[in-house]
Amino acid sequence: MASEPAARLRWLGHACFLLRSPAGVHVLIDPLNDALGYPVPALPDIDLVLLSHGHADHANVGLAPGRPKVVRGASADLWHAGEVQLGDVTATVIAGAYHDQEQGAARGRTALLSIAVGGVRLLHLGDLGHVLDANLIAQTRGHDVVCVPVGGHFTLDGAGAAEVVDQIAPRVALPMHYRPADREMPLPIATLEASGFLAGRTVRRVKSSELDLALDLLPGALEVMVLAPPALPARA
Repeated sequence: MASEPAARLRWLGHACFLLRSPAGVHVLIDPLNDALGYPVPALPDIDLVLLSHGHADHANVGLAPGRPKVVRGASADLWHAGEVQLGDVTATVIAGAYHDQEQGAARGRTALLSIAVGGVRLLHLGDLGHVLDANLIAQTRGHDVVCVPVGGHFTLDGAGAAEVVDQIAPRVALPMHYRPADREMPLPIATLEASGFLAGRTVRRVKSSELDLALDLLPGALEVMVLAPPALPARA
């Protein structure tokens, strides 16, 4: 039995997740756009939208039904560090990360999104493109679950993602921002298997796109949990 009621995290594809807190607060993280080919999901009214940065495949605020509060983590020239609390959810924007290895010269800034919910600390790395410096390590250690981009080209590749996960030392790593193995996508990113991220890891393949989050449900040591990608429309 979990020590606290479980939150539920649902992967909607790419870097987009829907979080439902134990009290029923709905948080949409990095909402994707139609160009990626994932089906548009039927969503509940959203209370809070968190954007790591402003690129179109992460910032489709129009995907969120209702009248949510929108938190933009980074824009072209600055980060928007800060904290917002909504019901039993506390979200913190962590500044200082970039979309590339040239301090933003190639692709700009991205924020890291930290969410405390149901006794669990969840970290979404946005479009992180580099390993962490000492400042970011200090702000990210202690998170229980980390959503990490692994597909390369625009973000960390599998090797870089593995290094970042080791820097943070979570209990669960959720790979994201990769191409499903049997699908074409309009982005030159690697499949999860081709990325190399899984090499040498304890891997659990979850047969759904959802995961319950409570401390007593998490493994004691690091596991990579691979959520099932949302079904993409069949090709004609």
